[in-house]
Amino acid sequence: MLKKIFLALFIAATLACKADPRVKAKVDGTVNLQPDAQQSLITRELVNLIENFHYKKVELNDSISEVIYNKYLEILDPTRSYFLKSDIQEFEKFKHTFDDDLSEGDLSAPFYMYNLFQKRYNERINYSLSQLGKQYEFTKNDVYNYNREKLPWFASVNEANSVWQQRIKYELLNLKLAGSDPAKNVQTLKQRYQNLLSQASKVNNQDVFQRLMDAFTESVDPHTNYFNPTNAQAFNETMARAFEGIGARLQQDNEVVKVAEIIPGGPAFKARTLNVNDKIIGVAQGNDDFEDIIGWRIDAAVSKIKGPKGTTVRLKVIPAGQELSAKPKIVELVRDKVILEE
Repeated sequence: MLKKIFLALFIAATLACKADPRVKAKVDGTVNLQPDAQQSLITRELVNLIENFHYKKVELNDSISEVIYNKYLEILDPTRSYFLKSDIQEFEKFKHTFDDDLSEGDLSAPFYMYNLFQKRYNERINYSLSQLGKQYEFTKNDVYNYNREKLPWFASVNEANSVWQQRIKYELLNLKLAGSDPAKNVQTLKQRYQNLLSQASKVNNQDVFQRLMDAFTESVDPHTNYFNPTNAQAFNETMARAFEGIGARLQQDNEVVKVAEIIPGGPAFKARTLNVNDKIIGVAQGNDDFEDIIGWRIDAAVSKIKGPKGTTVRLKVIPAGQELSAKPKIVELVRDKVILEE
């Protein structure tokens, strides 16, 4: 039975690899991602596997539909920094239809939700870029809550603008406290926001599909996962017990790449210059200039940090426990083959 399930999942992953990852349609001048036929087929097959072959044999209904919906919403906007209250009210109609849609392979609702998220995301970043030319006063006592996870959704665009103005001021203040020149700080933040837009433009329909499948499988069982081609490669490296890089597992922490684990025997372990919970904010290849990676996708950041054995990578690191305003240290590592322990 286990072989049958594994084979079915392997076929599904193979189909995903053949799917066009850049299926798009333009609506009102905005680029929107659309699901493809292969993803619809994979969804129906995965629902069949979950309902008939998973050890829990979970039947999709309105109850599990609401769990999947909430999980998907949490994956899209975990800090409630982009969606408006009106968006969430509009999404309410999908709360009890995810089960039927997934069973039928209809991905229009989750892709609609993602496309609206991307629209709001771009609006926030473009608004931030438009505010960078203003003068900010740092002598007043202001309060900015970076993590809005428990706060209400933005009631209006004006409220969102107000909060994001505070965010801009907060980030400029962090750079100021690090001792940088004010004009350079503005340029650094401008480049950071432009990087965010650039990374957002690189999202493809496989990324959206992975988010949806994460919401689906995690709602059924936290130990059940679906891998798109990129994640399948990472899984294969894990199964092969070896890869070439610096020997550190990385994770996304809001919009910063953080070290989650130092792998014994790897370059980072031997050098002892990198620690768990260190934040990596810049990457340079050899003696090249640093690239600011704050706001980058985790896979894009990892691809910059990993590399062939014998090559050098330099990292701009904020030590664990320190704010982004702290002065970064430079860590230089020579990549090597990393053997994963059992």
